[in-house]
Amino acid sequence: MEAFTGAAMAAVHHHAKPMKNVSGKFVLMCADESKLPLRARPGAQLVSKLSSLARNGAMRGLATVFVLKVAVIVSSFALIVLAARVFDVEQFGLFSILFSAAGLFSIVATVGQQITIMRLWNEYVAARDTATLKGALQFSALLVVAGSAIVAAGFFAWAYWSYSAGIAVAVTLYVVALSAVQVTNHLVRTAISVPAGDGVGTLSCVVPGLLFLTWAMVTGHRPELATLFLVFAASAFAALAVHLVLMWRLVHRLLPDFAAATARYDVPTWKARSFKLWLSNGLEAANQYLDVLLIGFLMSPAAAGAYFVTVRLANAFAAAADTVHMFATRHIPELYFHKKFGELSNLLNIVAGVTLLIVVGGLVVMIPAGQLLLSVFNEAYAENYPALVVQCIGTAAVAAAGSCGSILMFTGHEGRFLAIVALTVFVRIVSFCIFIPSFGLMGAVWATALSFILMAVLLRQSAVSLTGMDGSVVRLLSRNVLQRTPPLSA
Repeated sequence: MEAFTGAAMAAVHHHAKPMKNVSGKFVLMCADESKLPLRARPGAQLVSKLSSLARNGAMRGLATVFVLKVAVIVSSFALIVLAARVFDVEQFGLFSILFSAAGLFSIVATVGQQITIMRLWNEYVAARDTATLKGALQFSALLVVAGSAIVAAGFFAWAYWSYSAGIAVAVTLYVVALSAVQVTNHLVRTAISVPAGDGVGTLSCVVPGLLFLTWAMVTGHRPELATLFLVFAASAFAALAVHLVLMWRLVHRLLPDFAAATARYDVPTWKARSFKLWLSNGLEAANQYLDVLLIGFLMSPAAAGAYFVTVRLANAFAAAADTVHMFATRHIPELYFHKKFGELSNLLNIVAGVTLLIVVGGLVVMIPAGQLLLSVFNEAYAENYPALVVQCIGTAAVAAAGSCGSILMFTGHEGRFLAIVALTVFVRIVSFCIFIPSFGLMGAVWATALSFILMAVLLRQSAVSLTGMDGSVVRLLSRNVLQRTPPLSA
């Protein structure tokens, strides 16, 4: 018996290759599965592997983030439903335009610091370079303040000229607060956790507005748009304060010499990197918000409101897939800069698998129930069901691209990411101008869906060719997706 066991183990060692697990110890991964004993083949071990995944820290962390994201999605959905019910069609269309404009310009005001600050934090913490980290944080803070001031001045002038002084003040304050929270969300996410970052930042910005609209509906009060945006702004400033306190405590605990360190700067490198990411993030935001503004300009505020509802519904399951993106961006830069490439590959396997489940599940739920969901906002929107189906296909494609965009940005290929986003935005704007005059809202939806599909294809192709890493669901076609997974936290 011992001879047989020894022979079997020798066979396993002969056809296996060493791989480090997360504790730094080596484990054996089989190079030729067909030569393993029957009881060791992956097919016979599937149940135990799935059970192991369920107990894995990465899956538990992902489940935590998923619950958080569901809370955000439900809150955001309820906010928009209540806004559609409290305001009339024209007012809701105006709300859609202002809300989209605030989202777009708040991202422009960050000057690309959301991703930049995550990369700088992980790069310099991994190198234990306190002086350069201090300079990098000061550089990012200065850019955000300057960017917010410049954007706020232009935004206030546009809103004052287009609407009223009250709306201009309220929405501009919201833009400034939201731009700062966008950056601290990302920093706290990677430095502490997703719940501390996106949980505090997003829910704090949504829930007070939701409560305000609930009060308005229950009491029959017809609120002013300016009042609603003041509630949004106050909530965002409160979230920002919480984030700053959390980071102050973490920095002084993690880096006791931070206060005494003399800041060191690498401005040329940071400036070039920030500029590319600023353009990328701005164009990516255009993918989310510019459509509503263009439709409001090319058609009417009421049409913009209808498109806004259609896009928000189609993005519901894509937002669920964004849960996985948040979890991935929490860990991708850390694993990459610490050169833990085996763990990074395993993380991408988990991300791809969960993303596929979300995309398929979202389509299965959204397409049959779409007409009913549209009528929840307003009965008049139910006729846009065909547009919702097309939009769902486009958002499903982008969601399926998974972490490919993050891989490009965190590995120094932000220029390629910028080129892809710029191309797809250009294609969509041109398509809008061509199709909307002839096909109306349906033409806009087809233009959006096709640009999303184009983006997904280009992101995956670029990530694979430039980095050798596939962050999309296509990686699941690999035979090695059931590898050991890292115990990552949320």
